[in-house]
Order: sequence, then C-alpha cells, then structure tokens
Amino acid sequence: MTRSEIRECAFIILFQMEFNDYDLPELIEVNEESFGIETDNAVFSIINGVRENKDKLDAAIAEYSKTRSVGRIAKINITILRIAVYEMLYCDNVPPKAAINEAIELSKKYGGENDKGFISGLLGSFYRENYEKDGKQNE
Repeated sequence: MTRSEIRECAFIILFQMEFNDYDLPELIEVNEESFGIETDNAVFSIINGVRENKDKLDAAIAEYSKTRSVGRIAKINITILRIAVYEMLYCDNVPPKAAINEAIELSKKYGGENDKGFISGLLGSFYRENYEKDGKQNE
C-alpha cells in the first residue's frame, strides 16, 4: 500500500468510528467484506495513534481553529485534521508538508467545497507556528 492509501484507509475507519460502536476488529472486518478495504500495520498505527492522542490532537486543532470550536467542525474534517496533526507531531518519517498535502487531498475527495480552504488554513497556521520558528523549516 502507498502512504496515501494507508492514510485513506485509516481515514475511512476513523470516520466510521465517529458514528458507531463497533470495536476496531469488527469494523475492519466489515470494511474488508463490504468494500474490499485492506488494512495493515501502518493503517493500525495511524488509527491507534489518533485514538490514543485524540485529546491532545483536538487541543492542538482548537488552538488553530479561529472560526469553529472542535465540536462544530464537520466529522469528515476533524478526522482529516486529526490524522494530519498526528502525523506532524508523532511520525518522524512523515514530512509535515506531506501530511498537510495529503490532508488537503482527502478533503478534496471527501469534503465539501469550502473544506479544503479551512483545512489548508488551519494546518498552514499550525505548520508556521511549529516548524518555521527561528527560520527553521522541516520539509
């Protein structure tokens, strides 16, 4: 699986978890049977990382969301944002700009017309504050 496919699988499962009480193995089984969605350790790593750090991720998102509280952010967008912020904070092998780009691509595919701008703006602010300090940049 490509890194984009891994993110998309994690996104689909995390998004579904916002709406139902399935446990993770059951949800994965349903997705494999119904939609042919493959999962592997990299997908589990993102899912578990986002779930374990959800409060920290939401706090970071809240700090940079100037127009909406976390509770008012559409579930598609909050799921995309959580994955991107998780990768930026906890995945050393993912360049921050790649996490942002992938989040924008997911928002284009799954979000509404204005979602791309919201996600791009929030993650851009997060990036500038956390990665461009003192003239340093992480690509």
